[in-house]
Amino acid sequence: MPLTLRTAARLLSDHGLLREVIHDDRWMMQVPDDPADDVPFSDITYDTRTVGGGSLLVCKGRFRPEYLDGLDRRGLAAYVADTDYSAVVDAPGLIVDDPRKALSLLSAEFYGRPQDELTVIGITGTKGKTTTAYLTQAILNAHSDGRCALFSSVDNCLDGHTYEESDLTTPESLDAFRMMRQAADNGMHYLVMEVSSQAYKVHRVHGLTFDIGAFLNISPDHISPIEHPTFEDYLHCKR
Repeated sequence: MPLTLRTAARLLSDHGLLREVIHDDRWMMQVPDDPADDVPFSDITYDTRTVGGGSLLVCKGRFRPEYLDGLDRRGLAAYVADTDYSAVVDAPGLIVDDPRKALSLLSAEFYGRPQDELTVIGITGTKGKTTTAYLTQAILNAHSDGRCALFSSVDNCLDGHTYEESDLTTPESLDAFRMMRQAADNGMHYLVMEVSSQAYKVHRVHGLTFDIGAFLNISPDHISPIEHPTFEDYLHCKR
């Protein structure tokens, strides 16, 4: 189903995230009966620099209202945020409890739920994620004639044999679902991905169900005011 303002609002409401819809200077609980709200978004982004005609923007993290300056002229279709930005933009707003969770759910829907076309194997643990991920991909590639994709802290592989350097152990949710779509379109049957505790904590894998999960080990790591304040918090995210 194409992602439109109406289907996005329904999805967020079904997951208990939607607080209000801001539309034509009115606050309401659902999208009004307007054919314009059934036009599919051209893309979904969390980077205001990439907004173009028909874009859905998710305002996450330390977002500032001034980032929205000029986006109406560039064709912003709607925004998702935990704050009302109607004083800055005319585009409709979907006000949610957690933009990061919303980003993951909306990204999966925008890219046609590619995870349903793959057997997804998630690997977590303090040590050994990358080694285990590469070994698992090699085994599955041998089994499936090279039809296993990989997301790791070293490389991402979307076609079973071409490796490109990665930026994060677990990609941002939008990037993860975009790459899953590429992998599925490339004929991949499997995806092996490292899942970091930080990725879980900031909801990069929110709503993603793993077909297989591997928990390797646990020892104190990433304990800091920025990442995990306690070992209990770290263990909770790993678990």
